[in-house]
Amino acid sequence: MERITDDQVARLIGFVSARVPESAPLQGEARRTAAALRLAADKQIAAVIFYRTSPADHARETELHAAASWNLLVALAGIWHDHPEFPADAALETFDFDCESPLSTSARCDS
Repeated sequence: MERITDDQVARLIGFVSARVPESAPLQGEARRTAAALRLAADKQIAAVIFYRTSPADHARETELHAAASWNLLVALAGIWHDHPEFPADAALETFDFDCESPLSTSARCDS
């Protein structure tokens, strides 16, 4: 997470937040889908912000969770990768997950 700048965090969070629709005007399944997407994005955003604002002595305890949350935000942003405002230079994963050992930081799954 150290190589991700505060500017990159702000731009990616802003981009994802702006793209997730509000659920109130929607109906039925579309409303539930938008609410679930908003909940997932907000929880990942909160984890990243918590890590970034935590005192240095607590950062190690939350780094893996923050990195995983950041990677999920990058994946959510990727839904809109063809959008003209897509922040490609901010949408960088912190590490890749290995299919056989998802908590290690080695090669990516081939799917």
